[in-house]
Amino acid sequence: MPEISIPKEVRESVIRELYRQVGSLDWEGISSRERTAYYTRWVEDEAIGGELADYYTAEGMRVWLKDGPLKEYARALENFGSYAMYATKRLSPADEFIVELLGDRWRIKPGSIQEKPMHCVVTDGTRERYVCWGRPRTFRDLLWAAVNNAVTAPSKPLIVVYLTDEAVVEEKQKRQHELIAKHCSLDLAYVRRRLETLPQERS
Repeated sequence: MPEISIPKEVRESVIRELYRQVGSLDWEGISSRERTAYYTRWVEDEAIGGELADYYTAEGMRVWLKDGPLKEYARALENFGSYAMYATKRLSPADEFIVELLGDRWRIKPGSIQEKPMHCVVTDGTRERYVCWGRPRTFRDLLWAAVNNAVTAPSKPLIVVYLTDEAVVEEKQKRQHELIAKHCSLDLAYVRRRLETLPQERS
């Protein structure tokens, strides 16, 4: 789809309202069918679709929402990327689970946090390790990233699968992840992260 220029104030207003609504959902845990229903709802929402109607058709709005703000939502929760400023919630920082899993001597190397998937390099001052993290449904991406790193890295990569709020993972799925990680000589850990509501600016 050709890029359509949307006035900055309209674009920001739409993203803020969209993220406000998404913030009340477990968006990363919602099924594709449920997401489709929300796309329709947002296209019909006066504060979202109504604002975009001068620039997109209904189908164009769905594509813009899906491939723009909603594609970036997971990274925004990590305070990463250009959409982070619009998020109403934030995941507890990666520093916390690094210390929880590896001990307080380990720190994230400054400037090493990157995306696709989220990952970083941690160090205890002498050794360095690659760490990548994501939700259970992203395990395939995490595995591929860790295996690619393992080919040349001197230390064993660590895959961190996280859950938020009351989310649970099936024991069968978790066991499968553990078996795959062991087969590939990778370390794997499950952690729970807080999803915290950010203070909102008064209008």
